[in-house]
Amino acid sequence: MRELAPRTTSQLVFVELIGFRPGGTRVPHDRVETTANGTRLIVLAAAAAPDRTDVVIEWERRGDPASCPPDSNLLTHMNVTPLENGLTATIVIGTTELSATTMRRRAMHVSGRTIGATDAITFPPLASATDKVELHLNEGPREWHVSLDLAPGGVEAAALAAELTHDGVTVRATAVARHADELVVELEVEASRQIRLVGAPVPTPPRFSSTSDEDQRARTVEHRRVLGENSAQIALEYEDGGRSEEVRRLFSFEPQQAAPGGPYISRSVVIFDAPSADAGTATLVVPFVELNDREPSVTVDLRDVPIDVDLAVHRFRINSAERSGADERTVVVEVAPSASSPRFTQPARMYGTEKSNFAWSPNPKPGEPLSLTTTVGDPPIVTFTGAVLRVEGPLRLEIPLP
Repeated sequence: MRELAPRTTSQLVFVELIGFRPGGTRVPHDRVETTANGTRLIVLAAAAAPDRTDVVIEWERRGDPASCPPDSNLLTHMNVTPLENGLTATIVIGTTELSATTMRRRAMHVSGRTIGATDAITFPPLASATDKVELHLNEGPREWHVSLDLAPGGVEAAALAAELTHDGVTVRATAVARHADELVVELEVEASRQIRLVGAPVPTPPRFSSTSDEDQRARTVEHRRVLGENSAQIALEYEDGGRSEEVRRLFSFEPQQAAPGGPYISRSVVIFDAPSADAGTATLVVPFVELNDREPSVTVDLRDVPIDVDLAVHRFRINSAERSGADERTVVVEVAPSASSPRFTQPARMYGTEKSNFAWSPNPKPGEPLSLTTTVGDPPIVTFTGAVLRVEGPLRLEIPLP
């Protein structure tokens, strides 16, 4: 009989849209918003923890997307790092200013009526006595200012110490909470190589302030219908035989590797429909973990296909390389089935004339060939770099439920 993972004595809270934070973390009383230059700014969530401050915001501009100021990059499709594209973000406390350390775009939408985006911003920690701050965002002459009233808050959570190591990969469940009608679990995966995938969740359509409950339900159903076939979701199994698959996942944008030569750690928050209140334990089931071995590389002349290729100790076969455009080739790659673990599933990338114009496959079906298309020169030379290695599950962790 496996021992149940204990709760630790650490006090935690869960902050929606942000994740788990230490007890005493301060959050806003309400959502706040302001509009300037025709663009609405909404503060969806914030968490002032002892070691950092996180803010999640939404931008919304109604009307024709082409009406955005011509010198603005704020709502351009490729703007995934706004701090590097003309935006500044600061928290102002009296005469003190704290500049954002990171800002990442979580989601974006464009329609005939609105254009919008959601961003996650990280700042240094606030002084412990701070209960009122100003959030300032600037893009050139355009400014948005909102006030945030902060107080200790969040949903009570329990720290966990569940851990399993298999084939060099360690999986940990580190926190759990009930929030509304959902059960929230913090998951941490550690490996010596870069972590590519932890299971394969169905992508959840992002929700914006303008999205109705009905539209969100319809979009979620359609996502699952179209994309569910290739998914392999994290699940919870209960003592009564019930099973619940994740409904969505909140990914961390933190670098996986804290220092060169150190381990890679991937963190996420996995959200399930909540079980009944009398469910005391559950088993968290991770279907697989995929890793990137970034070292191997091999160059191939496509005039030699079909050909067997050795990518360091990994072998695959190129079945064909048909023209798919003036300078493009679609390369069909097949990897022989293997019972080893970690198991080589595919080359990580393939490129031709330009390294930046690479092809990759996010989630190939086991045993089926995959197609990769890239631009080639004359002669048609391509380079394969990196190997994707899969640690097969299920990886199972027993956890107590709040």
